[in-house]
Amino acid sequence: MNLLALILYVFVFWATALSQPITLYLAPGGADTNPGTQEAPLLSLTGARDLIRKLQTSDTVYVKIAPGDYQLTRPLELTSADATPIVFEGMNDRVTFYGGVSISGWEKVSDRLWRAPVPLPYHGRAGFEQLFVNGERPTRARMPNSGFFQVKAVEETIVDRGQDRLPEFAVQKILLDPEDAAFLQGESPVDIKDAVITFYHKWDVTRKYIDHYDSDSSAVYIRGKGMQPWNLLDGITKYRIENIAAALDAPGEWLVKEDGYVYYIPREGEELASLSAFVPITDKFIIISGENASPVKNKLFKNIRFKVAGYQLPKQGDDPLQAAAPLEASIMVDYADHIVFENCEIAHTGLYGVWFRKQVTNSKINRSYLHDLGAGGVKIGDFLYHEEDKEVSANNLVHNSIIRDGGHLFPSAVGVIVFHARDNEISHNEIADFRYSGISVGWMWGYEATKVVTNVPDRHGLPKWREDHLKSPATGNVIAYNHIHHLGWGELSDMGGVYILSEAFGTHVHHNVIHHVYSATYGGWGLYTDEGATHVTMENNLVYDCKNAGFHQHYGKQNTIRNNIFAFNLKGQLQFTRVEGHRSFDFVQNIVYASSGVMLLGNVKDADIMMENNCYWDTRTRDPLFQKMPFKQWKKHKDKNSILADPGFVDAENRDFRLKSLSVARKIGFKPFDYSQAGVYGSEEWKQLAELDAVKSAAFDAIVREMEKQGN
Repeated sequence: MNLLALILYVFVFWATALSQPITLYLAPGGADTNPGTQEAPLLSLTGARDLIRKLQTSDTVYVKIAPGDYQLTRPLELTSADATPIVFEGMNDRVTFYGGVSISGWEKVSDRLWRAPVPLPYHGRAGFEQLFVNGERPTRARMPNSGFFQVKAVEETIVDRGQDRLPEFAVQKILLDPEDAAFLQGESPVDIKDAVITFYHKWDVTRKYIDHYDSDSSAVYIRGKGMQPWNLLDGITKYRIENIAAALDAPGEWLVKEDGYVYYIPREGEELASLSAFVPITDKFIIISGENASPVKNKLFKNIRFKVAGYQLPKQGDDPLQAAAPLEASIMVDYADHIVFENCEIAHTGLYGVWFRKQVTNSKINRSYLHDLGAGGVKIGDFLYHEEDKEVSANNLVHNSIIRDGGHLFPSAVGVIVFHARDNEISHNEIADFRYSGISVGWMWGYEATKVVTNVPDRHGLPKWREDHLKSPATGNVIAYNHIHHLGWGELSDMGGVYILSEAFGTHVHHNVIHHVYSATYGGWGLYTDEGATHVTMENNLVYDCKNAGFHQHYGKQNTIRNNIFAFNLKGQLQFTRVEGHRSFDFVQNIVYASSGVMLLGNVKDADIMMENNCYWDTRTRDPLFQKMPFKQWKKHKDKNSILADPGFVDAENRDFRLKSLSVARKIGFKPFDYSQAGVYGSEEWKQLAELDAVKSAAFDAIVREMEKQGN
C-alpha cells in the first residue's frame, strides 16, 4: 500500500469511527460501575448521566434502556452541566421506572383483612400516604365511603391578624352532625391528630390534620391561616375524614397502624399470593433545572414508563389555592429548551404529572399517557408573575396525549393549565375524569386593577399578591381538537371544560368537543371566559351535556364566540354575568339546541353583546323564551338576523350532531366542522385506550341523576 492510499485508509477509518453514534446501555441487571456497553450495561438514569458528563462530548448520546423494571430511589437531575444532547430511549414500551418499593410479606388477619410489614425506609405508622395495589390506587381508610358529609357550622377565632390578605393565624371550630361524627367516638387523641379532614368549598379544597375533637359538641378543631372571605368554610361545605382506624371498613381501603403494619381490605377477585403493592419513596421522577443564561437543552425521553411517586401532607396542611397552582409535579422542568417526552407513561403520582415551569421553550409532550394522578396532568409557565419577560415559557406543545383520572389528592387540579406562558399549543388530547377544569389558560384577575401572585416574597418569604394594571403574558395560546369530558363529578364548582382568565390576547379555542361537565352547585360550564378575558376567539367547538351552560362569560371584553354548537345543557344553554361599559363579546353563527332549562341565563339583554345570525331550537316548544320574552320580541334587542329552526341533526338524542341538510346552516352562515377529529389519533389501540371506561361513565351519570333529583 503506497503512502497516499494509507493516508486515505486512515482518514476513512477515523471518519467512520467518529460518525458512529455514541450509545450507552441500561439493563435491570446492570451496575453503574460498568462502562455502559451491551455486555456490561449501566443500571440507572443517573449512572448514565454521570458517565455522559465524563465523556464531555457535544455529539448526541443515545441511552438505550432494555425492557424491565427499574427503581428510582431519587429523581434523575439534569442541570446546565449536562450540555450534551441525550436521547433516553426504551428499547420497547415495557421499560418502567418505579419511584417506590414493593411491599412483601402479606398475610391474612382474616378473610377480609390482610396485612404486611411496613417496608424500609418507612418505620412505624408515619411515612407514606399513598399505596398502589395491582396497578390501582386504593382508598386510605375514609368516611364516608362514598359521597360526603356536610358541615353544620363554622366558628373562626383569629389569633394573629398579621398584615397580609388573610389572617396570619386562626383556629376554626367545625361543627359536625353528631350522627356523621359517631365513628370518631372512642378514638384516641393520638389517632385523631393523625386523621386528615378535607373540605370541598366552591373551586377549592382545604386539607388539614385534625387538631382536636370535642365529642360533647361533635366539633373538630383545625388551625393555620385564616379563611378566605371569598371562599369560606360554612354550613354548605362538604367534607371527608381519612386515615383513622374506625374508617377501615370497605373493600379497597387501607391504613398504616402503630404496630408497623399496613392493613388492607381486599377487593373482589384479589388473591393474597398475587398481590402487587407499591409505596412511593420519592415524589419526583425527573428534575431538570438549568439557569437563565444557560438552559438545559436537547433531551428526549422516549418509550419510558414512570410509575409511583408520592406526596406527604405538611404539618400545617394544605390551604386552598385555585387549581392547586403552587403544587409541584413528578417531572419538573425549569430553564430548558427542546425537552421532549415521546410515547411515555406517567402514572400513580401524588403531584401533577409534568410542569414546564420557568423559561421552558420549544418543549413537547407527545403521544403520552398520564393517568392516576394525585393532582392534574400538565402545567406550563410559572404561576408567579415576573416583572421582566425573561422567564416566560413559550412555544411548547402538548399533543396527541391521554390525560385523565386525576385530582385524587388535589381535586381542584386541572388537566392542563397554562399560567404565565405564551404561544403554546394544547391539541388533539383526551382530557377526562378530573374534578375541576379540563384546560385552563391565564393567571391574572381583572383588567382595570389586575390582581396577580408575584415572585416578590412577602415578609414571610411567601409569594406576594400585587394589584396594579399589569399585562398578562398568557397570549397567543392555541387550544384545539381536544376531547374534554366527564369533569367535576359534582364535587367542586365554578369550572369549565376550557377556562380562560385574564387578558389572553390572541388565544384561539377551536375544534374541541366538550361534554359532561357537572359541578357541585353553580358553574359547570363548557366554555368559560372569566376575570377580564380579552380578545379570545372560540369557534368550531361542540359543547353538550354540561350542567349550567355551554358557554358562560363572567366578565371580559371583545371576545368572539363563533360557529359553535351548544346542545342539551341542563340549566341553560348560554350564560352571562357582569354588564360592563364595553363590548363583552360577539356571539355569531352558532347553533343552540335545548331540551331543558332556559336559553339565556343572566342579564344578556342589557349587556353590550352583539348576537347575530344564530340558530336556536327547543325540543319542548316552538316558541321558547329569551330573557322571558318570545323570540319575536327578543329580536328587537338582540339576534335581529337570527332564526328559530330545527338545525336538522342526524340523531341529536344519541348525540350525533352531524347535519342531515345544510339548508338551515346556510341561512345563518354556519360552516359545518368535523368534530370527530377531536381527541387523539393514530393506531386503533391508542384510540381505544383513550375511551372512558363504561363503568366510570355510568358512575358519572348516576351522580348526575341523584344530584338532579335532589335539586342541585
